[in-house]
Amino acid sequence: MKGHKLLLIALASMLVGLTACSKNNENAKTSDTPSSPPASTASPSASEESPDPFGKYDPPLTLSTVKIFAAADKFEPGETPEKNTWTDAILKDLGIAIKLNWSVVGDEPGGAGEQKLNITIASNDIPDIIPVNAKQLKQLVDNNMAEDLTDVIEKYASPLYKKFLASNGGLALKTATFDGKVLALPQTTAGIDDAPMIWIRKDWLDKLQLPEPKTMGDILAISEAFTNRDPDGNNKKDTFGLGVGKDLYNGALHDVTGFLEGYHAYKNQWVEDGSGKLVYGGVQPEMKTALAKLQEMFKAGQIDPEFGVKDAGKVNESIVAGKIGMFYGAHWNAFWPLPDAYKQDPNAVWKPYPIVSADDKPAIPSIGLGAGAPNYFVFKKGAKHPEAIVKLANYYADKEYGWDTGGIDLSFHQPVPNPNGYVRWKFAPVFATDPEQNINIYRGVKAVVENNDQNALKNLQVKDNYDNYTKFTKDGDKTQYATALWSGPQNSGLSVLDYYLNNKLGQSDKFYGSKTDTMIDKQSTLEKMQLETFTKIVMGAASVDSFDQFVSDWKKLGGDAITQEVNEWYAANK
Repeated sequence: MKGHKLLLIALASMLVGLTACSKNNENAKTSDTPSSPPASTASPSASEESPDPFGKYDPPLTLSTVKIFAAADKFEPGETPEKNTWTDAILKDLGIAIKLNWSVVGDEPGGAGEQKLNITIASNDIPDIIPVNAKQLKQLVDNNMAEDLTDVIEKYASPLYKKFLASNGGLALKTATFDGKVLALPQTTAGIDDAPMIWIRKDWLDKLQLPEPKTMGDILAISEAFTNRDPDGNNKKDTFGLGVGKDLYNGALHDVTGFLEGYHAYKNQWVEDGSGKLVYGGVQPEMKTALAKLQEMFKAGQIDPEFGVKDAGKVNESIVAGKIGMFYGAHWNAFWPLPDAYKQDPNAVWKPYPIVSADDKPAIPSIGLGAGAPNYFVFKKGAKHPEAIVKLANYYADKEYGWDTGGIDLSFHQPVPNPNGYVRWKFAPVFATDPEQNINIYRGVKAVVENNDQNALKNLQVKDNYDNYTKFTKDGDKTQYATALWSGPQNSGLSVLDYYLNNKLGQSDKFYGSKTDTMIDKQSTLEKMQLETFTKIVMGAASVDSFDQFVSDWKKLGGDAITQEVNEWYAANK
């Protein structure tokens, strides 16, 4: 489900924004590299002696890289992985010729791309710039194959790119830091985008005269009423209070993560225990309390008795059919599955809410570390001009997001309109996405709607969403329902994220280092045991007290060793 989740997020971005790139799949198969200019051996130019984030190399230098594409990627006619809008402009503006060692289709975890990268690393034949996941980064670091970028980031990163790296407390950059050295550029993302929220049928709340949720007690009452008080008015007991899928907490859709966090239970995060040490959230007492409540709801018929065999698609069918009135999910649920529910019943009013707490402590949603796929860009140890990778990141940031700098260039973005789904951004050798892109869209739309702030419209992503929002609210264009539900100034998915940010609500994993030795050997087994145990408890196939045995087994089978290793890391990285 994790890959599915990322696909949906990418789909949401494609539907609302002005970024992306790529070419017909046959051109993305493993390919020979055409001839390219020789690497420069000249001394740094004057622009290099005085650090310039966009300084051009003269004569040009050549940097090699590799590319991994998705099977669905399509490129405009005339563009190939070797020669395209990005490579041409980078050579013209920066004096950097991009040499593609190979490209391949298969960007899914464990797919052809990951496998080919593994072979490339194992053969010690890496290019100058290599896109890797966290495991591959650690492998490169352990084998002294990654260049130290600490100084060149400080000297050459543009103000805009530095802002990206500083987002979310700079956690993304910290994940690429080893022994005080930054050994890769992280693919920056918005940690807050991972925050869970509650989606509820507001029309059902109103019909049953129920208050909007402020506490977990309210959530439990809503679930009970949606199950037993005939909210759809068909005189049948055929509705469920809470939508849950078989993956339980691995999908950000019909996912109980936000429910658990209402009880301050964090199923896969390392949290502080109050004594300065880290403990694993999945084995804490709060988790047992939360699972007990879910079991009560299941036994009371508030959760579909067949949830254990229903994937997200099947649960969506129940939502579209009007049989489920509440689920925990994410901001991008505005694009899927809720538009299908709207088409089926335009009178169904879905509204998102922040997660709520079971006690007097605030409910704090879990958020990401801010590093997304492909996670990191490494510069080969010993290769010349390591500052060039930072310049490439600066260039990407400016062309894609330079609304304020004046660097924005729509010729680098995906075409608009784009009926064929062409993408361009994947051609860039380094990605530097704006972690605040989505929240800036929301705040811009809000500023225009509520304060007529025309200046906000210079960000064309804001303008695009504002235009579509007004088409829905003023012109009655039903095709723009999803955009309005996602970025509208009130009662939208992004309005909940804005609430979290304004109230400083968000908790990232306190352990952001590479997998420890015991994690590598034992973590997958422990995670499987955890999911199986939690699912059995929720379904009533195991008693709530079986949680205690799970905790004992977890500790014996590697959990205690992992905890020790995590705390050794934590002590060294505070």
